Amino acid sequence: MIGILNLRFEGQLHHLERIAEILEFAVAFEYRGRGIGKEMLAQSYQIAKDNVCSQIELACNQLRKDAHRFYTRECMNNFHFKFSKRLLDDGSQENILGR
Repeated sequence: MIGILNLRFEGQLHHLERIAEILEFAVAFEYRGRGIGKEMLAQSYQIAKDNVCSQIELACNQLRKDAHRFYTRECMNNFHFKFSKRLLDDGSQENILGR
């Protein structure tokens, strides 16, 4: 696999419009830097437009500085904070920063 991008469409009350959300987006390490991620993102923009979405958004871990630079280069803006809380008391700290 070279890359994956999972795109979801939904109407959100706080947007008052239909939006697209990138749920998962990754390019295999050995293929990075070749424009593949840029092309995948461009295709997701077109698919979102074709599905009458006014905006596209995604969440990204705070530690992923390279990803932040990539999204900034692709003219995406950071307007939100995302908070999470682990609900299962199984000793896992899966929602800690860096996971």
